Amino acid sequence: MVTIVDIVKRSSREGNEFVALIVQGELEMLTSKSGNLYAAARKASIPSTLEFEAARLMIGKELPGSIEKVECAPYEHFTPEGEILQLNHRWQFVPENQARQQQKEVLYLQDLAHEVG
Repeated sequence: MVTIVDIVKRSSREGNEFVALIVQGELEMLTSKSGNLYAAARKASIPSTLEFEAARLMIGKELPGSIEKVECAPYEHFTPEGEILQLNHRWQFVPENQARQQQKEVLYLQDLAHEVG
């Protein structure tokens, strides 16, 4: 499950304004490069056709699904500390039914690999 935690106005490449829903996943406990434990929650943005006020009413609602890491073309990301990172992934909302279908496809391919091997 993910929760709608915010909404923002964005502009498309063509200059059209739209409202995006900001969703946040479950709390996770992660380990930093230095070995320290910290809490984090992944966030993703979902474009919508909702008007701003209608979208604002969605804050707090839950959606079935998860936030998954997806590879993309490399880009630069600026951290709050001013550091420039070269990234080649983004976080994307995956609806629950789509995630189940992807799991079925992976299991099918694994079964095929065992039959061939």
